[in-house]
Amino acid sequence: MNKPAHAVHLLAEVSDSNDLFASDGWGPIEKDLDRVPIFCCANGQGKPLAYTVEIKDATYTVPFFYCDIEDAKEELEKAKEGTGLGDDVGIIPFPLGKAFQMWAQDKAVIVPNKEAILQAGAPPGSNPIGQQVPLFACMDIMQANEDGGGVLPLFMVLEEANDALASALKMDGGDIDEFEIISLSLQKAVQLLATVPETPAFQFMAPEKSLKYINEYLS
Repeated sequence: MNKPAHAVHLLAEVSDSNDLFASDGWGPIEKDLDRVPIFCCANGQGKPLAYTVEIKDATYTVPFFYCDIEDAKEELEKAKEGTGLGDDVGIIPFPLGKAFQMWAQDKAVIVPNKEAILQAGAPPGSNPIGQQVPLFACMDIMQANEDGGGVLPLFMVLEEANDALASALKMDGGDIDEFEIISLSLQKAVQLLATVPETPAFQFMAPEKSLKYINEYLS
């Protein structure tokens, strides 16, 4: 069964999201996001390493959170040498919801998967630092949640969205060519949940590689 080679990119202007953290709706959104681990390099005391970057024409010293565990591993090797801490530097998981709030307040950088930003429409050679985090979904495919209601899965990995679509069509029937995987940014997804009542419930799906790493991390 042929799968889409890339996702259709939905362009959308998004406003400053800092005000949503004081709203009643942020708590449930943060809880859902926190089910997804992302990763950062940290010292032996578990404190994330900080990097100096320019954000909105200002200079900040902030941690970098990586959506892809392989990117975090790559940064770890650089950090071991660059900090002089050697094996005292490691990778720790961090909840996406808390990282998103830090990012929105210019207190962190979230680094998306390099391949994912290209699949979402970024030009070849784009630096993932400073890019929006893309999510992938088929708007016509819903899954049942624990309460029996319908939720729309949002994947951080395009291939996993394609696999979910193929599995759904295998069970329910349908022509894959009649369905489309779309992308929207993490920021846009959060904004929709917070401000548009008609938005379907989302289920943020952790990458399979991330869950495998977490299981090994805890074992």
